[in-house]
Amino acid sequence: MNMKRAIPFIFLFTLAIVSTAQSSWCGTDEMLQEFHQQNPQMEQTFRTDLISNSQLKIKERKSGHKVIIPTVVHVIHYNGLGNISKAQIDDGMRIVNEDFSKQNADTSTIRTIFQNLSESAEIEFRLAQKDPNGNCTNGVTRTNSYLSLGPANRNAPKSLIQWDPLRYMNVWVVYSFNSPTLLGFAQFPAPSGGPLSTYGLVVRADEWGNIGLAQGSGGRTPTHEFGHCLNLLHPFQGGCGLAGGTCLNTGDLVCDVPPQLNDLNNSCSPAFNTCSNDAIGGNSQNPNPFSTNVPDMVENFMGYGTGCSVMYTQGQKSRMDIALASYSQLISMTDTANLTFTGTNDGYTAPPCAPTAAIFDFDRFTCVGGTITFEEESYGGPITSYNWSFPGGTPNSSTSAQPMITYNTPGDYDVVLRVSNASGTDSLVLNNYVHVEDSLATYSGFNYTESFENATSFANDWVIISPSGAAMFDRANFVGKTGSSSLWLNNLNNVYVGGLDQAISPSIKMSDVLSPAISIDVAYRRRTSSSNDKLNFKYSLDCGRSWSTILSTTPGFFAYDNSTQTSNFFPTQGSQWKNITIPSNFIPVAVRTADHAMFMIEIEHGDGNNFYFDDFKILGQASTLSKNKKTNSVELSIYPNPAKELINLSYQPSAELSQSSIYITNIVGEKVKVVYEGSLSKKEYKFQIDSSELPKGIYFMTIDGDSERVSRKIVIQ
Repeated sequence: MNMKRAIPFIFLFTLAIVSTAQSSWCGTDEMLQEFHQQNPQMEQTFRTDLISNSQLKIKERKSGHKVIIPTVVHVIHYNGLGNISKAQIDDGMRIVNEDFSKQNADTSTIRTIFQNLSESAEIEFRLAQKDPNGNCTNGVTRTNSYLSLGPANRNAPKSLIQWDPLRYMNVWVVYSFNSPTLLGFAQFPAPSGGPLSTYGLVVRADEWGNIGLAQGSGGRTPTHEFGHCLNLLHPFQGGCGLAGGTCLNTGDLVCDVPPQLNDLNNSCSPAFNTCSNDAIGGNSQNPNPFSTNVPDMVENFMGYGTGCSVMYTQGQKSRMDIALASYSQLISMTDTANLTFTGTNDGYTAPPCAPTAAIFDFDRFTCVGGTITFEEESYGGPITSYNWSFPGGTPNSSTSAQPMITYNTPGDYDVVLRVSNASGTDSLVLNNYVHVEDSLATYSGFNYTESFENATSFANDWVIISPSGAAMFDRANFVGKTGSSSLWLNNLNNVYVGGLDQAISPSIKMSDVLSPAISIDVAYRRRTSSSNDKLNFKYSLDCGRSWSTILSTTPGFFAYDNSTQTSNFFPTQGSQWKNITIPSNFIPVAVRTADHAMFMIEIEHGDGNNFYFDDFKILGQASTLSKNKKTNSVELSIYPNPAKELINLSYQPSAELSQSSIYITNIVGEKVKVVYEGSLSKKEYKFQIDSSELPKGIYFMTIDGDSERVSRKIVIQ
């Protein structure tokens, strides 16, 4: 090979990757550049292979002799977000196969000058019917992971699941990328295009197919990316070349695709003509059909034409044939024995696969007497029967696909789903999935404080929701603002940027407090100066069915200083805690006067350090002691009631008592605890009573004075 011809291409090829990587909807060049920066020894091999392959021509396949490529589509979704249907997956396969076989109806839009160059690649991608273990499959896997939300490492979703790349073309469908303009990316064949462990293509869920989540997209992004997997370049890859450049070392190295200067032909304008050397060069192995300068081929699948990409050329088909015959993974993948192994050979009839039971949803909440409609998102083989179990629900079982269940008793309840067909049954158990709230609040808002000191109370009172599937909010028994414990979030080591984690309080009777405010202490430090975690404080007045935001704030508000820390942050002194108080006038009236309110601490991850929360309090005067009350009546408030470990008693006698006794009796009248004995003035008294040693049951709180006696029933849970 004449190196004087190769050097200009090598130089321009590098520039093309750099200049287009920042703005393109295809991230293939950018990923390739990243790989070569990490593996410089592979860069020269890749360039040499590209140019040498442009000189090769293999024996033409007989017309109508298709190459079948076994394919698996890995749907990586985030709790159902981006979990596209099998119908949408099939639609995407339809579009790709029509494009590769020149069966797409829009070939009629190809301009006359290029019509005779359009060619069927005679390649068919078939969803595998056997998995790597020989088990039945429909060629689709589904994985629930936050990595569907566009991690900084774009290859990260591939680490979740991959089938043998020597047997299957792996496709990963994700919900989003870390760039809003990126639609997909692929990898050129290994080893010089990247390792086998990442070979395949990744595409956004709204770009696969043209129905469902991708309705209106056209579905051409996968066609483009599959082309890269088969060693096709962009028409602008080598640009127009330097003076004397030919079609053998410019553009995409395929002489029947006119070279392009850049990637700006996405407008589909037929007037684009960015290179003037279209007719220069070519040989018998890579013939040039042009005798004069021609417009850019905006119709080509490997360009960036939005809505006008409709064709591959004869030269591109030849280049794909060379790849299929040259690279070990493609040779192995398309081998007749492997088609039999994957169930993609002609004539193979797959039995129906057993279904896989799945529900992709957060915990479900309702009030006593509320009804919940359950929806399953099972996949795999067709489902012929459903069998649900709902402990604590009415009815407590169902065979419906979408059962409606009523819950009449407070508590946390499991849900069991079984799905079946003739090939098998699969079950799913969701522990403590349903949370049913009593119509009476668990705690009074007056003097309510949660300091996270008691592990049992925390476990019983707070609901932790981690959409990532790993419980991240937890009780920290190693640090606290007051005491030795707090609520914490391991935000440094288990973080996924853009994800959510939530901690939900027990129900609180806010109407017990006049003009209530909310206070909480926060300890947080940034990991880097760009950390942008968000703290949201939300409320629910319908037992957790729906949530509204009271406060949404960023590190500038809740970080205790502006410094950063890359190691685990643990607050070691009081100055590292910052108090956040939400004044009463910032809290909606409906919340301030609610008899039943729940609160949520929600973190939107933004690559920061750990969070700690302590002393969650409701501030304000008890409404039962309001000036609107008659001053000559007994003022008595007991909260919470029912109680678990602590009982707060607020009492104001109607007159001065020279002798009085406050005590607790059991249901048969036996005195089990003395709270106070002595005189009482006509003023407010507050007592905090430890009831943890009392067995669960019904008791009576009695105040017995020389001029008045009052008794109230209390419940110890």
